[in-house]
Amino acid sequence: MRENGAVPPIVHTVLLDLDPAVPEQVTAAVEGLRALVDLPGVRSMTVGPNVSPEPLSDGFTHAAVAVFESAAARDDYLVAPRHQDAVAVLQRCLRRVLVIDVEGS
Repeated sequence: MRENGAVPPIVHTVLLDLDPAVPEQVTAAVEGLRALVDLPGVRSMTVGPNVSPEPLSDGFTHAAVAVFESAAARDDYLVAPRHQDAVAVLQRCLRRVLVIDVEGS
């Protein structure tokens, strides 16, 4: 909680290295993550391939960025059955993952 009593949003960033040898599974994983935007507490969900012209991705091919109303909303999302189902689909094509959360403004 901030000094003014406001609860900060949480920006949940997930970097994904998805296997290009299984494009159907990659598509299913991306679509599954995008569909989570309507879960309670999710303000926005952006998922897609890396389009940066900078050669700094360290092999990460995709990203998912979700903005949650609060840390509690993020915590509920992480254990939600639909999120767990999406993770199971994602794991079929996942080679590496990196997750970082920050407080939004």
